[in-house]
Amino acid sequence: MEIPYYIFLIIYLIGLGVYFFISFFNVYHIVRFGFFDFSGKLNTFLYFGVVAAILFVTFLLLKDVNWFDTIPLNIGNFDAGGLFKQRIDL
Repeated sequence: MEIPYYIFLIIYLIGLGVYFFISFFNVYHIVRFGFFDFSGKLNTFLYFGVVAAILFVTFLLLKDVNWFDTIPLNIGNFDAGGLFKQRIDL
């Protein structure tokens, strides 16, 4: 059995979508209720800067991955002759 790398990319993109969905409401509340003072503006720009840096580093790390490679799962049987069989060569 093998797991392709793109499964992990799909899971990452789903998590990223949930993150942006929640972030939209957080930024909305910052802009609506706290953007008029200096700390609200500073926090908003720091937040967008950190998010942009994380996305940029993620892109740099993932751009050269061959997403059609697979991870082999070579798991033996779970009976007496599988994983836990002790071999004695005399």
